[in-house]
Amino acid sequence: MAGRTAGAELRRFALVMTASLAAIAAILSMQPGSVDLAAILHIQPQLDLAPLARAPLLVQVHLLTVLYALLVGPIQFLLPKGTRLHRVLGWSWALAMLVTALASLGIREINHGQFSPIHLFSAWTLASLPLAVIFARRGAIQAHRGTMVGLYVGLVIAGLLAIAPGRLFWDIFFG
Repeated sequence: MAGRTAGAELRRFALVMTASLAAIAAILSMQPGSVDLAAILHIQPQLDLAPLARAPLLVQVHLLTVLYALLVGPIQFLLPKGTRLHRVLGWSWALAMLVTALASLGIREINHGQFSPIHLFSAWTLASLPLAVIFARRGAIQAHRGTMVGLYVGLVIAGLLAIAPGRLFWDIFFG
């Protein structure tokens, strides 16, 4: 990130977030009826973990690895790169992302037992994780950084999609 100004970073962040929101809209439009948009008008914030407790073990594992990856990601972005801590956290993050992607392949409630557009993130993760490792090992740090940022952005997009009305997160936080 050396040589980048704060303004350039802010513009890049805005561009990534705009592209992310466009991707969310595109994915939602590919699966009509998968989200109850009318429910947004009747939001009542709450915290009810009963839906999570009733969820299958695969969904619970998926959720735990997602939460770990969401928390560790920003720490990785902020810590000095190339240190032992960066590598250890990086490997643990990559493992969490691998388990997240593999678990998601077995979660198919949205599309009547079939894969849905959100599974594209799983494929992206399973293809990108090995590339990110290869890039780091070969010293292609810019490519490694870009791949890891892309994986994290994909995780955030998939997470936002998971908060949609009618989904588990929605039931936990908005009933």
